[in-house]
Amino acid sequence: MMRRRTFITLISGAGLSGRVGVRSLTAWAQDRIRRVGILVPLPATDPVFRRNMEAFTAAMKNAGWIEGRNLEIKVVSIIGSGKTPGAAAKDAIALSADVLIAVTPVAADALHKETSAVPVVFVVGWINPVAAGFVTAINRPAGNMTGITDLEPSLGGKWVQLLKQIAPEIRRVGIVYNPDEGTISAPLLETLKEGARRIAVDVVDLPIRNEAEIENVIAAFTNKPNGGLISPSDIFTAAHRAQIIAATNRHRVPAIFPYRYFALDGGLAAYSPDQPSEFRQAAYFVDRILRGEKPETSRSKRQISSSSLSTSRPQTPLVSPSLQQCSPSPMS
Repeated sequence: MMRRRTFITLISGAGLSGRVGVRSLTAWAQDRIRRVGILVPLPATDPVFRRNMEAFTAAMKNAGWIEGRNLEIKVVSIIGSGKTPGAAAKDAIALSADVLIAVTPVAADALHKETSAVPVVFVVGWINPVAAGFVTAINRPAGNMTGITDLEPSLGGKWVQLLKQIAPEIRRVGIVYNPDEGTISAPLLETLKEGARRIAVDVVDLPIRNEAEIENVIAAFTNKPNGGLISPSDIFTAAHRAQIIAATNRHRVPAIFPYRYFALDGGLAAYSPDQPSEFRQAAYFVDRILRGEKPETSRSKRQISSSSLSTSRPQTPLVSPSLQQCSPSPMS
């Protein structure tokens, strides 16, 4: 039986199983302030990004890198700049950073297309970095990119199972996403659809391309009974999560979201890897690169497998306490 509000993060692969260890900085690392640039889709003021950055800067501090002393962090926001991902990536490269961090597949793809020289640590979700061309192999990235992915195709089926447990009467599952981004993993969607077929639930695509469509699409879906929603993560759904959550609550439709912060912001339930832990893992790679290691050879000495990349495993679900009344069969 699933337990509410319980989070157990299991980290495997290269990266951190705990905090980054404190190590003395070499003399060369103290000669100048090292610069880290971050390309992120969300505005730099977004609470989710700020929470993730708190985890990152704390891990960097534990490794001996302190903002204002020997570390400078510059953020370029794709949405905040109003530019295309490619143009924002050029702005990030213009920072002349020692290492860049690409948050989400969109940011990683933009930097991958714009530079093969600047070291890049990616933090991407729901995408295979090998298939995307970011690295040549999981166990040895090669090139200028390395990082963390939370790709776990089985999540799609688990979202369906969780939705069915919360609302046993569902017969239809609507997938809310922005088709223009193309960042939803095909294997993830396949396991979602297969999981739905196994329990005789129909899958309905609910493409939403702009804010104005959110209310209309969700309202139209709820005109028929016994429906539930699943929202795989993309930039649009993350940036407009307040409106999406409000619409699902207003129409009292059970919905499963891809990250913990959706549930904390009022969504019914979430089941996913832990993002702050991923940013702590990113700090490990950044630390190694700042100390002179190349991305293609950067390996965690704490690795559990032979992987130079890191995969965050899913954790137990979070059900929003304020919305348990939406579910005819609350989890216990």
